[in-house]
Amino acid sequence: MLQTATTRGPRDVVSGHRGPTTVTVTTTCEHTTVAVAGEIDLSVTAHLQDRLRDELTLSPGALIIDLTGVEFCSSGGLAVLLDTVTTAHARGLPCAIIATHRSVLRPIRLLRLDRVLPIHPDRADAETWLALLPRLR
Repeated sequence: MLQTATTRGPRDVVSGHRGPTTVTVTTTCEHTTVAVAGEIDLSVTAHLQDRLRDELTLSPGALIIDLTGVEFCSSGGLAVLLDTVTTAHARGLPCAIIATHRSVLRPIRLLRLDRVLPIHPDRADAETWLALLPRLR
């Protein structure tokens, strides 16, 4: 099956306390992926929240938040994830988060946010889950 992917505009690069963080948005016919690389700290959270809200406003088929390149996520970053997932759910948009780094997963699990955040270990797992969602409704 042919899939076309487009990345809107250049990558967003936000300089944080610990170094640059990039946010890249890629759109296919099935979903939009917002990939973050670097660290999500106080200097980045407002920009990330704005970017995620912008993508939700466009009503994609599904939203994937790819955090595989994130090495640190502050409590503010976790709040942005919760807000995005809650907003997506309220709008009826499927949403999945891919996270692999222990420094991101550990606070999510300690705070038991894994009960409300749709965390997946890789893209294949997230896409499979998103494909199953319409059948469960």
